[in-house]
Amino acid sequence: MGRAMRSAMSVVILVAAVLAASAGAKVVHNTPKSELRRRTTHQKPAVMQAAYVPTMNLEQQDYLKAHNEFRELAGMPALAWDAKLAASAHEWAEKRRGDCDYRRHSNSPYGENIFYMKYREFSPKDVVQWWFSESKMYDSRQLRCRCAPEREGCECGHFLNVVWRDTKRVGCSGNVYCNDQGGVYIVCEYDPPALSAGNPFTLHNY
Repeated sequence: MGRAMRSAMSVVILVAAVLAASAGAKVVHNTPKSELRRRTTHQKPAVMQAAYVPTMNLEQQDYLKAHNEFRELAGMPALAWDAKLAASAHEWAEKRRGDCDYRRHSNSPYGENIFYMKYREFSPKDVVQWWFSESKMYDSRQLRCRCAPEREGCECGHFLNVVWRDTKRVGCSGNVYCNDQGGVYIVCEYDPPALSAGNPFTLHNY
């Protein structure tokens, strides 16, 4: 056997020995197995949504103006716009984005009017006028609604919230668009609420 052949065989034997040793070798970690952490996929941090800050914009001004026009028509003092009420109204409108359920009210301590429309085809004044139109259902002499019990299409609660004498403040959500083009949802809240204890109500001049 030549020198070249013997050298080649030596290399083959050496490689085989290394492979055999590797096959039987164990991986040793300095960290105990119980303390090793599984690798996890990278997750993007959640995007924080900016907190809603109610501002007296043109839309809010129109809602306040409309309320006070109809209150004047009913002989009631004007309301002031309230940022706390606007924030509360907006919070509830946001919670209803998914279903646009205008029949469901929040548990806020304020009076609350809700308006829903499929498309944005009403102005703030139209919305308040819709609520005020319930006046035809209200018996101003007996001081009660002509509907007993009240029901959709025959109710007075929205009207009373608009014109209640002792109510001082109002705040509205503005237009909140529901998911999947579900419509436009609007909430206004009133403080003190209508029908609260000790509040007189006398309707005239409308």
